[in-house]
Amino acid sequence: MSETTRERMLATAVRLFQRDGYHATSWRRLVDEAGTPWGSAHHHFPGGKEQLGVEAVQLGADFAIDGVRRGFERHDSPEDAIRWWYRKAGRRLADADYRGGCPLATITLETVNGSPKLTAACREAFDRWQGVLTELLREHGYAAEAATELAVAIIHNFEGALLLSRVRRDTNPLELAAEQIAVLLAHQRHAAS
Repeated sequence: MSETTRERMLATAVRLFQRDGYHATSWRRLVDEAGTPWGSAHHHFPGGKEQLGVEAVQLGADFAIDGVRRGFERHDSPEDAIRWWYRKAGRRLADADYRGGCPLATITLETVNGSPKLTAACREAFDRWQGVLTELLREHGYAAEAATELAVAIIHNFEGALLLSRVRRDTNPLELAAEQIAVLLAHQRHAAS
């Protein structure tokens, strides 16, 4: 099935916001890069760029959550799932010439407190991501409180590692971060036994 104009615009918005930021992405640039007609911007997003931003944040959260879920589906241990997920993120970052990263981070940092709707969307996106991680860890035997705390640590660790990888133009921070999370996950599992 082919991608609709609206879907193409949203996917393009996620990529541009992730790479260049919300404020640096104009409607004109979005339409040009998406290859869609000019009138489609206001037709599909009558609430303007803010509506597009909110929906792009939601889609970006879906991408992040999908990556986490795939890691856990492909691996028996949470440690290997995290290693896979961080490696995959590192490959995507390198393939984007270190101009990508998390589909939520750039827009969150740029718009928090500047738009109540975007702030709420970003908060909800990170909460969903944390919730999925918590659920996946619980399925692997971690207690509820430990799973929640580990999910927060994983997201913090991941975001910081992406930032360092991006600025250093090197995926080593992601590799080191994944190993530290693997150690933390194993320690927590053994401590609970």
